[in-house]
Amino acid sequence: MGVILESILPEPDPHSIDISAEAIGRRILEQGIAVCDDVLSTSVLAGLREDALRELKEGNYRPARVGKGIRRERIVEVRTDRIRWLERATATDAQLAYWAMVDELRRGLSSFFRVHMERTEAHFAVYPEGAFYARHFDQFRGVGNRILSVILYLNPEWVPGHGGELRVHPPEGVPVDYAPLHGRLIVFRSDEVDHEVLVSHRQRVSLTGWMRRDPPVLF
Repeated sequence: MGVILESILPEPDPHSIDISAEAIGRRILEQGIAVCDDVLSTSVLAGLREDALRELKEGNYRPARVGKGIRRERIVEVRTDRIRWLERATATDAQLAYWAMVDELRRGLSSFFRVHMERTEAHFAVYPEGAFYARHFDQFRGVGNRILSVILYLNPEWVPGHGGELRVHPPEGVPVDYAPLHGRLIVFRSDEVDHEVLVSHRQRVSLTGWMRRDPPVLF
């Protein structure tokens, strides 16, 4: 059963910035998805991209899988990207800046939606030329831990024709495509937004995360 996200919407604050939790929360409530550009400095974005590609060069990525627990499988008909999970204990300066931004956003969205989200998990994802991710939801069936999906794109000089768009399928109406532009942040409901990644015609890099509501661990 999904989590109900709702909020009492006050009058817009003309001085609020686009990447504030309130602005993002409003867009999720009204449109189902929030898209913000230029959310981090050029130096942080460059550092994150360098981290992602260095890890790839060092062979630290693994093929992405679908499913949960022991039933996780590598199914090339579904997705063909490779991933590298981030570890806070070994974070670079650029990654620390990312965590600071996303943690502040998580706290703000927790307050806005009145849903406590304890933590965020995140990984780099690299789509080589020809890679894709078939249509899916981010939340596993019968599980309610992932509340919001958060994607940060790290693709300088991306232009139409490179492919790799995030295609969102609304319950009604036509699909909407979002280009994976450098510095673009996209946030949406993990359990409600039906989406896919179209075939990429060049290497495509992103930092993908989930704001989670986890039950307490009992010892």
